[in-house]
Amino acid sequence: MTRHKTFRLVIDALLMAIVLLQNILPFLGYIPLGPFSMTLIGLTVIIAAIALGPVDGVIIGTFWGLITFIRAFTWPSSPVAPLVFTNPLISILPRLLMGLLAGFVYLWVRRHWHQEKLAMRLAAATGALVNTVLVMGLIYIFYQTPAVATAFGAKGSQTLGYVLMISILTNGVPELILDVLVAPLIAGPLRKRWDRLNHSAKS
Repeated sequence: MTRHKTFRLVIDALLMAIVLLQNILPFLGYIPLGPFSMTLIGLTVIIAAIALGPVDGVIIGTFWGLITFIRAFTWPSSPVAPLVFTNPLISILPRLLMGLLAGFVYLWVRRHWHQEKLAMRLAAATGALVNTVLVMGLIYIFYQTPAVATAFGAKGSQTLGYVLMISILTNGVPELILDVLVAPLIAGPLRKRWDRLNHSAKS
């Protein structure tokens, strides 16, 4: 096995282990905020997408999605989880797509604009937005029920749409800012190493 393939397998395995730990250890992957949970796991998916590419972003994102799906039945991360994340369209699909699109955005911006840091930041922003918008949007489409609205903390005449918008502002925006600031710091050195190994393998 070539060095770059070994590196890829090691990084993928390491990131999967980190995702697993983030799901097990309190406050490492999820920060509870009332009925919501601010997630830090998306950062790990984005790092995979930037450092190794969209395929690896999909692998790590799907792994996170599968854990989210299983946890919804066994050990929910929030009061909302057992109501909505038992649906794989909500628990798996957004995580898969965030890794895919973050990876493609990074490669496209890097290739056409030749701005490494900008490519990483835009990729991170894309990944965060895709996950937040898809999760909240699909919940709104599939689960406009009083039980789900109540689980989200709706009171009185507040609608599910209203509390989802509050969740985007209180959770989604901080997650996006965190991902844009931190992802390049971690993914940057990994990407440089990956590029060097790929160059060596081709020469």
